[in-house]
Amino acid sequence: MQTADYDHKVFSNTAEADKSLLVRFFEKSVENKLESQAQGRPIFKDKVYIEIRVAGQRDPQACRPVTHADKQRFPDHWSAYEKRTAPPSEGTPLLEWGLIARSQAEELAFLNIKTVEQLAVVIDTNLQNFRGGYELRERAKKWLEKSALETEDTEKQEMRDRIAELEAKIEALAASKPSRPTNEGKEADSVNELTSELDEPQRKPRTRRKTEG
Repeated sequence: MQTADYDHKVFSNTAEADKSLLVRFFEKSVENKLESQAQGRPIFKDKVYIEIRVAGQRDPQACRPVTHADKQRFPDHWSAYEKRTAPPSEGTPLLEWGLIARSQAEELAFLNIKTVEQLAVVIDTNLQNFRGGYELRERAKKWLEKSALETEDTEKQEMRDRIAELEAKIEALAASKPSRPTNEGKEADSVNELTSELDEPQRKPRTRRKTEG
């Protein structure tokens, strides 16, 4: 497989842009020409490559030896490669989307568009590669926006229900808490007595005058 030229703007290093890409790490045998010349026979070595495909295009837009930056940019895909598991996929499969015919979903899968999320971000130049491209993209965008609003409303309602549940528990705990007996009357009398004692003027003892002669 030959390395293809691609537009670096399409692969801008942002999380949102990367969601529309189909990424695959794989091993490829590459001839070591220097070793082959030195030993007089073909010498091959396995190297790890990365393949990047853009939604809406059939051919891969990048296929080259993997770099450290690739591993950092696509950590989930790299982890799947190391564990020999299937690359992670995210989104709603077009085959499960009720707003598109199965034949259209299969046609789009041939162009590396397999989810509603990928369909919603297909660039204009690639929309020309399949029929009804603009209409399908707008349909996907509106459906995702509606789903996001519904999800937000659901989360808000769940939060309100949770708050109401906690408030009910607090009220129940407050109602079940036993009241502590108080001696309010006795305490008031004691306070009054102390106050009177403090306010009462101190009496000085009387002294008799001594009479002269």
